Amino acid sequence: MPNEKEKKQILVMLEQGKITAEQAEKLLRAVDVPESESESKRPEPSKNLDKLSTGGVKIKGKFKVEVESADGDNVMITLPLMLAKLAFNMMPAQKLNEIKSNGVDIEQIVNNIEEFIDMVDEDIVNVESANGDKVRIYIEK
Repeated sequence: MPNEKEKKQILVMLEQGKITAEQAEKLLRAVDVPESESESKRPEPSKNLDKLSTGGVKIKGKFKVEVESADGDNVMITLPLMLAKLAFNMMPAQKLNEIKSNGVDIEQIVNNIEEFIDMVDEDIVNVESANGDKVRIYIEK
C-alpha cells in the first residue's frame, strides 16, 4: 500500500504541530484517492505532438529577463524559446480548443516564433528607475 507511508507522515506532522487538524484531514483525503480515480482526472494530452514536431530543427534563442535593484538584489531569468513549442505540445487538447474558440491561434503563434526572433533586434523592455533599479527584457539570438 503506497499511501500508508504518506498517511503516517501526515499524522507525524500533525503530532509535531507542523499542520493543523483541518490540514491533516485534507491531506489524508487527498492521499486516499484510489489510483484509478486519479488517473481518470488526468487531462488528455494534446494531439499536436506529431503535427508540431520540429523535424530536428531547434528553435534558437532565449527570452531573457534581467533585474538589477539598487540595493544589490539581482535576478536573471533565461528561458529557451524551444520551451514554447514543447509547452504547446504538452497542453491538453481541450484547453487548446478552448483558447482557439476565444480567437487565439496558439499553433500559429508557436510556428511563427522563429520569425518573431528574427524581427526583434532591440530590447523589448529596458527601464531604469529614479532609485537605480534596472529591468531589461530581450531576446538573445
